Amino acid sequence: MYNKKVVNKGLSNAISVMFILIILISLAVPFFILLSNIQQANTEEKPVIQNYAYLRNLQVNQVRSGHPSFYYNGSYIYVEYSNGTFVPPSNVTIVDILYLGSNGIWYNITSLKYPIILSKDEAIQIPPCASGRPIIIITSVGNIFFLNSGCIIGPYSSVSKKAGVEILTQIYESSGAISVSTNVTTNIYGKFENFTTPVAFPNQTGTFEAKVPKYVYYQNSKGQIITGVFHNWIILGKGSVNSTSTQGIEVTLVGCPLILIANYTTILCKIHLKVITGVSCPVCIGIDGQKYKIVNNGEICIYAGYFNVTVVTTCFTDTQDCSQGVRYHYCYNHITYNNKEYKQYSVILFAPPNCKCTTLYVCYYNNYNCYKIYLYKYNCNQNVYLILNGTSYCYGNCYWIKGGKYCMIPTGIFYGGCSTGAVEICIINSTGPHIYYYNEEPYIPRYIYICSPTTIKVCYGITEYWCHL
Repeated sequence: MYNKKVVNKGLSNAISVMFILIILISLAVPFFILLSNIQQANTEEKPVIQNYAYLRNLQVNQVRSGHPSFYYNGSYIYVEYSNGTFVPPSNVTIVDILYLGSNGIWYNITSLKYPIILSKDEAIQIPPCASGRPIIIITSVGNIFFLNSGCIIGPYSSVSKKAGVEILTQIYESSGAISVSTNVTTNIYGKFENFTTPVAFPNQTGTFEAKVPKYVYYQNSKGQIITGVFHNWIILGKGSVNSTSTQGIEVTLVGCPLILIANYTTILCKIHLKVITGVSCPVCIGIDGQKYKIVNNGEICIYAGYFNVTVVTTCFTDTQDCSQGVRYHYCYNHITYNNKEYKQYSVILFAPPNCKCTTLYVCYYNNYNCYKIYLYKYNCNQNVYLILNGTSYCYGNCYWIKGGKYCMIPTGIFYGGCSTGAVEICIINSTGPHIYYYNEEPYIPRYIYICSPTTIKVCYGITEYWCHL
């Protein structure tokens, strides 16, 4: 009876363990499936998070480098693309602007129309309720820019916040405004001087004059040039000007920040550019980042205004007279345009919009020629050769040799069998045959001038015999 109870008890324990294992397995399977799904979701979300973080960091760097800069004077947020490079400006989208109330609570400035898309220099007016209060700018990618009155983010002129004046220049395209650098002439310091835009001055009051050129340009990373013609002045801030439609204006400051933007529009008319090289071989010329092959002369249609010329083919060999034994080598010399020479390989030139055709000369010079030289030997079956300026040439071949003066050393004496020999040289070129004899050692080097296709004949004659007695 005792043994039966023990067996029953052992079976009960085994069955209990089996039930527990079944329960654990049924719980573990859903757990592992859930864990796998969580890991997969994290893997899919990681690139999205990284891309979002990249966009946020990119925008912060753009604002810090002036694409655009922000200056807040308590009444206006001045937006300025101020870095002055030829990089197209980036857009910044503002979704909210908050101000700090006197009770320590941040309020949204609801009177502004959101979203505010920034693509050019402008001024955003702050309503009286927020005037002078700290503000927060929130962008579409989640960046937050905090500004106190008088604070700057980015390379905005330090004098403008002191109620000075800043002069900028831009080309306005359909895609937005492009900040460019150019010359501005002003007498703000008493006498007329030239400055490069963007430029800022600390004057708070007074009247002065400023004038910008009729045309400006920018060049992108591909070498393409966009030319702008003056259109008008844009006035941001307080102050007055006598005109906004002339290149030269009179400006009156009233003790408040003022930004003057010379605004240019893109020139879209085209002209014909005739390119003359004067050589019969094709040469490669780059015009506004695009390469063209020109043979002697060619005609290209380009936009009027400033254009870039880059000489791609700097040296080349003209082989058109190879059959006559001559190869001509040319190198770039200069560019001639409007009767002015340019030695550089790349220049920026100007074609007025009112001209229908203009001519560009790309000049090369013939710096040396190579001539076909034939080498022959007679009456000698030994391994002899001809040396020109230290280089050995084998007989029975022809070579292309650069024209010039050469020290000529033939193999003078040979020994073979039962005889010895001397050398007779015959040089045949355009000036007629010349015969040189080498009759004794040591041999004096002779000089020849290679200036045309030439045949050099080296004749070996037997001078001594040895006989067995």
